[in-house]
Formats: sequence, C-alpha cells, structure tokens
Amino acid sequence: MVTKGRQRVIPPAVVSRTATVERYGPGEGARDFVPGDFILAHRHHVIARFISLAQKRRFKGTDAGYAHWSHTALVVETDGTLVEAEISGVRQNPISRYRAGEYHLVRLGSEFSPDARARAVAYAKAQVGQGFGFLDMFGVSLYLIFGWPVRLTRRGHEICSGLVVRALQAGGLVPHLDPLLTLPADLAKLYDVRP
Repeated sequence: MVTKGRQRVIPPAVVSRTATVERYGPGEGARDFVPGDFILAHRHHVIARFISLAQKRRFKGTDAGYAHWSHTALVVETDGTLVEAEISGVRQNPISRYRAGEYHLVRLGSEFSPDARARAVAYAKAQVGQGFGFLDMFGVSLYLIFGWPVRLTRRGHEICSGLVVRALQAGGLVPHLDPLLTLPADLAKLYDVRP
C-alpha cells in the first residue's frame, strides 16, 4: 500500500510533564521497570548506521544529537522485557541485551495511566511474530533523504519506531506522530533525549 500526503508537522506540544529520562552506559542496567515506558538505543550494525546517517540529513544544528539514536523498543514487563522490531521481525527480548552499550530509558510518568499503559503493552505484544517493515524503512528513507513524505507499508510488518509510536498511540499518547514517518530521532527530540 502506498499513501502520499502532506508532510505532518509535529506541533510544539508538551508530551508529558512527568516524563523523565535515565541514561545507562556500558555495564549498567535499569531497574524498577514500568510497562509502557520505552528505550532509545544506539546500535552498531549496518542498518543502524544507515538510520543514523539518514537522520543526520534532517536533524542539524542543536538537533543533531538526536540522530544518534538508531533504535527504540517498548518495555512490556516489570522485569524489563522489551518488544522490538528488528531485521528478524518483531520479538520479545530481555533488556539485558543492551548492557554492553548505551541506552536511555524514557519513563513516561504518572500521566500515562495504568489503563493506558496496558493498552500500549497489549498492542506491542500483539505484534510479536510479525515481520520487519523493509518497505516502511524504504519509505521513511525517501522522506529523510529527499523530503518526500511517501508512506509505504505492508500489513503485518513493523519498524522499531513505528511499533513504539503505534503502541503509545494505543495508550492515548503522541496522536500527532505519523508512525510511517517517525524514526528514533523524532522520539528522542520529542522527549529531549540527548546522548
């Protein structure tokens, strides 16, 4: 399915007055997880490098640091289990797989109610087993490189940021974001997550 439309401008809105961000470096690990929060990570494989490089075309000047983030995943269990879209598809994985590198945990705070969090988690868990959104990634690449807001998608396929955005939207957050044109840097900017 191909959808063309106007570029969506993210309005300067306060996402959450109670959201906080915590940095965890190599060997460190977060604790006290609340399902519905999410992480931003910097990964070191070919697609991650491409994502960071492409994001740098749009995020410049004081926003350049946001392009550092090449991956995002939703916390779905109190033990830190994540649901994330990777090249192999949408999977549940332990957060411990990020201990060797750097990640930031975005704690959404009390404004993201337990019921809203449950909806976000339910959405993410329902996507486990789906394929990776290579077509989605191609569409968002065209947007980043050329500025063309072409939305390419295939049912049952997700990219990491689209998965997190849709999950948060299932819980009532970030209704202004377009899951097909949002990348990790967009979430980083929205919550002011800097490396």
